[in-house]
Amino acid sequence: MLRHLVLALGALVATSAGAQSFTMKLAVPTVGDPNHEFIKRYKAAIEKNSGGRIKAELYPGGQLGQNQQMMEGVQLGTIEMFSVPPNFARGVDARLTVTDAAGIFNDIAHGHRSLTDAAFREPFLSIGVPKGVKGVSIWMYGGTAYASTKPLHSVADFKGKKIRILASRLEIALMNELGASGLPVEYSQVLTALQQGAVDIIRANLVAMGTAKFYTVAKHVVLVDEGYIPEVAFVSTKFLDSLPPDLRSMVERTGRELEEGMLKFSLDFDASEAKRWQANGSEVSKLPPAEQAEFMRRAKRATEQFIGASPELQPMYKLLTESAARHRKN
Repeated sequence: MLRHLVLALGALVATSAGAQSFTMKLAVPTVGDPNHEFIKRYKAAIEKNSGGRIKAELYPGGQLGQNQQMMEGVQLGTIEMFSVPPNFARGVDARLTVTDAAGIFNDIAHGHRSLTDAAFREPFLSIGVPKGVKGVSIWMYGGTAYASTKPLHSVADFKGKKIRILASRLEIALMNELGASGLPVEYSQVLTALQQGAVDIIRANLVAMGTAKFYTVAKHVVLVDEGYIPEVAFVSTKFLDSLPPDLRSMVERTGRELEEGMLKFSLDFDASEAKRWQANGSEVSKLPPAEQAEFMRRAKRATEQFIGASPELQPMYKLLTESAARHRKN
């Protein structure tokens, strides 16, 4: 009798544990863009895959704070997932900035194949584990573009210009290669700075600039794509450690399963964004082949000066360039 009672209680405890539900707060700093789309897709997928054992809540548009605050929330375990370009996690570990590398990918698809190659993907997404964050998804958001009030048709057109950048060391090196001045300007002030002539050119992503309606002032944009912006979904290791093994595996696997679909969504979104710029009277162009090749040469040289020569960054950069070589089609 006692044995049966013990077995029954054990079964009840096991059932309760198996039925335990968990909540994931999914945060992004943007709204209405591919990164926002990612957390929508992740929510649908994780709730379906887990049979409802994991419930997801969406917090787009920086509802849970500034980027640094949200990353700290993931480290503390108060936010379960934060999806952001890895450069914004440089405070966690400087090696997360290696994906800023410029001049090493032929196009966005080549960059995506290189980043999602397991030989690079796995060690890169695990960099932040000692600091409380684990990447579960990485995909390409888009490439770099330059917006200006005047046409940009050659590398020489950048010389002597004041270009708004984020002021990373790589960007500063690139500006030196172009003979330009890199100026850090708060994003909310960029449009005003362009209107007043405080900056001549903006270096950013076409989608991000379109969302901010930069096309109302910048009537010329050139798609150089010397660098690409990936997104990484960082998950709290405290949250991962709280999950039973099957759900932990599911959280990571779901992120991986969404990567290819997010690349396609980003490509389609980028194409529609270019049409929006054109519909608002802006010229959207690319550099002539010879000028593009020269720009890429200078970008690669800047990358080698900063990332390739850094003892701290070089091992991870080596993994990235090896992956890029494996996945280059021409």
